[in-house]
Amino acid sequence: DGLNIRVAIVASAVWFGIFAIPVLLRVPEIPAAERRVRVGFFRSYAVLWGTLTKLWHGNRQVLMFLLASAVFRDGLAGVFTFGAIIAAQVFRFSSSEVLYFAVAANVVAGASTILAGRLDDRFGPKNVIMASLIGLVATGTVVLFIGTAQIGFWIAGLILTAFVGPVQSASRSFLARITPPGREGEIFGLYATTGRAVSFMAPGLFALFVAISGDTRLGILGITIVLLAGLALMIPVKAKQAVID
Repeated sequence: DGLNIRVAIVASAVWFGIFAIPVLLRVPEIPAAERRVRVGFFRSYAVLWGTLTKLWHGNRQVLMFLLASAVFRDGLAGVFTFGAIIAAQVFRFSSSEVLYFAVAANVVAGASTILAGRLDDRFGPKNVIMASLIGLVATGTVVLFIGTAQIGFWIAGLILTAFVGPVQSASRSFLARITPPGREGEIFGLYATTGRAVSFMAPGLFALFVAISGDTRLGILGITIVLLAGLALMIPVKAKQAVID
C-alpha cells in the first residue's frame, strides 16, 4: 500500500531534521534587545507596504528585480514540478525512471551552478541570469518538437536543468550586490515573500494550455511564457546600488 513511498518521505524528514541541527545550534542569532519591536499580524502588512514604498522612492532597482525574479522563479519551479508530469504522460517514464531523471537533473543543476559561479565573478550576475533564462526558453521550446522518444527528453531535460541552478544562484548574488548595507535581512525576506506571491502563474498557465489543447506536452508553453515574462522584466533592471533613507 505504498509503504516504500511513505518510508521515503520519512527518510527525507529525518535527513532535513539532522542537517537543520547545526543551523539551530551554531548559527548566531541577533540578541533580542537589538531586534525591532514586534508587531501584530495586520500591522505587519502595513510595515511591508512601508518597505515597498521606501524601495520605490529610494531604490527602485531592487523593487524591479524582486518583481522580475518572482516571475521567473515561478517558471523555474514549474520546470521541476511539471517536468515530471510531462515525462510520465508524454514520454511514458515509469515512476522509477522519473526519480532517476530527477536525481540526474539535480546533479547537472549542481555542477552547472559551480561553473556559473565563475561566470558570475567574471561577467556579473545579471548576464548569467539573462543567458540562463534565454537558454531555458529556447530549450523549453525544443521540447515541443522532439517527438516521444525518451532519449530526446533526457537530452533536452538535462540541458534545461543545467540553466536552472545558475539562475537561482546568480539571483541571490545579484540581490546581495544591489541591497543597501544593513537591510539584507529585510530585502531577502521580501525576496522570499514575492516569490510566493506569484506562485500561481506557472501552474495556471500550464493547466490552461493543457485544457485548451488536450495535450500535456503543450503545458510547457505556459512555463515558457512565464520564463519569457521574467526575462522581459529583467531587461531594464540595473545593477546599481542605492541607499534607502
